[in-house]
Parts: sequence; C-alpha cells; structure tokens
Amino acid sequence: MHSQRLEGMMKAWIISNPWDDEGRQALTFADTRNEAKSHAGWFDIECDWIDLRAIRAKTFDDMENLSEKELMRMQWHEDWWFEYGNDLLPHFDEEGVTEQTFDDWWSRTYGNEGSGDE
Repeated sequence: MHSQRLEGMMKAWIISNPWDDEGRQALTFADTRNEAKSHAGWFDIECDWIDLRAIRAKTFDDMENLSEKELMRMQWHEDWWFEYGNDLLPHFDEEGVTEQTFDDWWSRTYGNEGSGDE
C-alpha cells in the first residue's frame, strides 16, 4: 500500500546549506523538493542550488497555518535549538524547563510578534 497525499496538506521540508559551519536550517512548506529549495532566500540560506539540501520533515506536515510562535514551539519539542543574540532557549528536555520557559524566551525575543495574538 502506498501513502496518498491528503488534499490541502502541505509537506514540511528542512532546508539547509551543508557547508554552513553554524548548522543553520529552516523549516518551510512546499509540495516538492525544488519548491522548498526555492524558499532558501526567505531564510538567508545561501549556497549553490546543487549544494542546497531539502529533506522531508513529516512531523511538521500540515502545520503551515500555525502561528510562528506555535510552529517554533513544535520545533522546540522536536529538539530544535533557538538563539537570539546571546539568549539561547534551553532545550525542552533539560531539567526545570517548562512551557513557561519557552513563553518567557519568546516574550523577551519577539514580544507579541508572530504569536498569533496581534
């Protein structure tokens, strides 16, 4: 049995430059790998097209309508790390880290922007 794409569901992709020393990557939504790669400029991911990587991130499929904050929260739960300036968001599974840790970091970093609460 093969899996069928549900109507209206967007595929999630992680795009990255494999030569980036800092390991930066971005999550985007697209129907195809090439479409996902074409989004690299949105995230300041620069490299030759041939080197640009786009891999499926099925965990995030159909989440394109979440607010930026809630999508980032989901990424955090999947062990993505986030840093703004010198303010590093602690990993989700560290002792003493709670949902409030994320909310506090978001408020310090973005205020109300992208939260869906504007």
